[in-house]
Amino acid sequence: MVKFIRRMFAKARLKDNSLEKQLASINKEPWVKVLEVKMQDPNDPRTGYFELDWNDSFVASLSEAGYSGRNDDEVVEQWFNDLCRGVVSNESSVL
Repeated sequence: MVKFIRRMFAKARLKDNSLEKQLASINKEPWVKVLEVKMQDPNDPRTGYFELDWNDSFVASLSEAGYSGRNDDEVVEQWFNDLCRGVVSNESSVL
């Protein structure tokens, strides 16, 4: 019942992505989302960035998995770099 009340209260106060993030945080569930993919130079598709958002539980789960850094950004960046390397590796093995 308490979880239900928390969810209903959170829904009344929050909007869009912040609702998802806050509900995950309330439930102590890891949460990460790509907010934006930006191409800096349309003529060079290798330039650009991903903007990510996450909660503390996500960083804690990465720390438990062995990632470390001076701050949350570094921990998430290490994970994201590994994720991208894994995607490239899998793509190379398929070709």
